[in-house]
Amino acid sequence: MARMAVIVAAGLSSRLYPLTNDTPKALLDVGRETMLARSLRILQKEFMEEIAVVVGFHSDSMRLAMGTAAQSIDNPFFRHCNNMGSLWMAKSFVGDEPFIYLHGDLVYSELMLHDFLKAVASPGNSCIDLLTAFGEVDEEAMKVRTDSSGRLIESNKAIPLAEASGEWTGIAVVHQPALVFAEIENHMMNVSLTDYDTAAFSSLAEAGHEIRCIASNGDPWKEIDTIDDLEDARAMFGKED
Repeated sequence: MARMAVIVAAGLSSRLYPLTNDTPKALLDVGRETMLARSLRILQKEFMEEIAVVVGFHSDSMRLAMGTAAQSIDNPFFRHCNNMGSLWMAKSFVGDEPFIYLHGDLVYSELMLHDFLKAVASPGNSCIDLLTAFGEVDEEAMKVRTDSSGRLIESNKAIPLAEASGEWTGIAVVHQPALVFAEIENHMMNVSLTDYDTAAFSSLAEAGHEIRCIASNGDPWKEIDTIDDLEDARAMFGKED
């Protein structure tokens, strides 16, 4: 059972300008709390023993906001890499321990995370489990293509809509960190520094490693890329007690 969590929240978030001119995306509010505060609260309710947040843009603001709820990991190359590079920065933090991996620009229900962690408590041979919203997706989605058993074949935004099984939510549990970080290192050294994390996941799947896509079962969540996304998230979650 994973008892560590890593949130990657280092990026510039230029698609949300002017809201993110001087404010990291994760510090935008969705009602009574910021995206970061919400994720930290939900993770603490799931008894996470250690939480780290990978920071870059306005890192001092991020550290101040997280207080003692999490430790920060600096990504000094945040202007030159994507979330794959930020995830790699957490390699020493997690060591050999399985961990929950989350993108910092997500708003999601407590029940969705709770049910996911319960579903992946017995990983079997899976090296990664991806929380997946199965069904129709749009062009911007981080799409997944799976086999008949729900195992990942590939994940990227370029998958044709007709071939997509659904969308990865940006939440995962990494059961085999050494394997995953080795693939990330290989990809960044030999392929690209600027790819999404899913490029490494897809390479692992292509090499025959099992990656399960676990259904979100319709629980609410929202990835925040644009101002419209933020307004949608505030309408979905902003009035919660």
